Amino acid sequence: MAPGGRALTPLDGHRVDVLVTGAAGFVGEALVGRLLELGRRAVGVDLRAGYHPTVRMDVTDPAEVDDVFARYAPAKVVHAAAVVDERVPPATTRRVNVEGTRNVLEAALRHGVERFVQVSSIAALGLDPGPGADEHSPLVTDTGVAYFDTKAASERHVRDVAARGELEVVVARPGDVFGPGSEPWVRRPLEMMRKGQPVLIDGGEGLIAHCWIDNLVDGLVLCLDHPAAPGGVFAFHDGADTTRYRDYFARLARAGRVPLPRAKVPLRVALAAARTAEAASRLTGQAPPLTVGSVRYVSRRATYSLRASREVLGWAPKVDLKEAMARLGEALP
Repeated sequence: MAPGGRALTPLDGHRVDVLVTGAAGFVGEALVGRLLELGRRAVGVDLRAGYHPTVRMDVTDPAEVDDVFARYAPAKVVHAAAVVDERVPPATTRRVNVEGTRNVLEAALRHGVERFVQVSSIAALGLDPGPGADEHSPLVTDTGVAYFDTKAASERHVRDVAARGELEVVVARPGDVFGPGSEPWVRRPLEMMRKGQPVLIDGGEGLIAHCWIDNLVDGLVLCLDHPAAPGGVFAFHDGADTTRYRDYFARLARAGRVPLPRAKVPLRVALAAARTAEAASRLTGQAPPLTVGSVRYVSRRATYSLRASREVLGWAPKVDLKEAMARLGEALP
């Protein structure tokens, strides 16, 4: 053990190629695994232990962040740490997603990091940015949904720093990322289905920008290494602009070997229920089971352009929804 009880890794005290924040999270863990498979000198940092050796680092603690950067002197950083769960208090979400991003980026500047990859989200473009949203679409910081607004705010800050030219900055915007271990797009809906709870809002007519985890990791590796990536903003999803939530959840139910509840919740009913749940949460202090933001998001008709990812990075999704669900079905218990 290092001083203070920090877990050591085989790379402790040595310069690393890539440092990944949020390495115990769904995306970060997958990326660290891929980098290690590729033989990269990579280290993951997080508050929690992950599947791979993980160094403790709290992104909201500037001194701790600085200590880790001094110890590992990373050449490149992928900042994937974020609070995603909308049931977390908004103040906590902002502290991690906005202030944490500032802390990591400032440490990167101080310690001579060459390239900084910000894992943003299509959520930075708001609840429903319309068809063909891309890198030129405006960032939206006033949806009232903490995750969306903080992702937009943190991306804006990163892009402002990029404009100063002090280090190479790349912004990755994943879609709705799923795979074994995905909480919002696999575990939680399957749990609802097992309980017979409806998962289809507005008839499931909203469009989902599903992104198989391996497709995203392919893109993040390109963001790290492609010579044309710096200064770019790149969306990643599976390329299917017409997949509706009803189709996605039907496939997920088959993969999870559970029945898809037949009940469908009309949009107006879902919005009313969400407003009631949010009002109750303000009185009880308990997280609401449903929010207005989540209802609006799953009923959106937006699509997200992959032009930059395809043309600049040469990226293309290798796994389509059918194959992804087959793989998911094999991985689920």
